[in-house]
Amino acid sequence: MIRATLLGTALLMTLTGCARIADSRLNPLNWFGASTSAPAAPQTSEVRPLVPEGRTTVVIDNRQLVTSVSTLVVDRTTTGAIVRAAGVAPTQGFFNAELVPVGIENGVLTLDFRAMAPTGFAATGSARSRTITAAYIMEMSEVSAVRSVRVQAATNARVTRR
Repeated sequence: MIRATLLGTALLMTLTGCARIADSRLNPLNWFGASTSAPAAPQTSEVRPLVPEGRTTVVIDNRQLVTSVSTLVVDRTTTGAIVRAAGVAPTQGFFNAELVPVGIENGVLTLDFRAMAPTGFAATGSARSRTITAAYIMEMSEVSAVRSVRVQAATNARVTRR
C-alpha cells in the first residue's frame, strides 16, 4: 500500500512538471512564435507578362477521334451547361479524353470527341472496357447562341436539340 502511494505521488509530481513544456522550445506549436506586422514589399512599376509579347504558339493536337459516340447529354447549370458524352475507343488504355470545340455554325455547336492513344498497348477487350467519358462546359453566353449540340467520332455522331 505504501509502495503504491509513493509511486502515485511520484507520478503526480512528474506530470505537474509537464505543464512547463507548453512554454518551452520543446513544444512544436511554439517553434515559429506569434506573427508580427511587417512592411509590404516594394512595388515595381514594370509588370512583366507570363507570355512574352509577339510570341506565337502553335498547339498540335495528336489525339485521335474515338471510334463511336454512344451517349450525349446536355445538363443545364446556373452558369451555363455541361455537355457530357461517352464514346467507345478502338482499344483499351485511351486517356486524356476531351470534347474539342470545332465551331458554331447556324446555331449548331460541333465538338470532336478526341482521346490520346496508348503507346505499346493494344488490348481490345469488350466495348464496355473501352468506353470513355468526356465533358465540355458552356458559358451562358455560348448557350444562348446554341440551338443544338453535335458530338463527332470517327464512325458516327450524335446530336441533341433544345
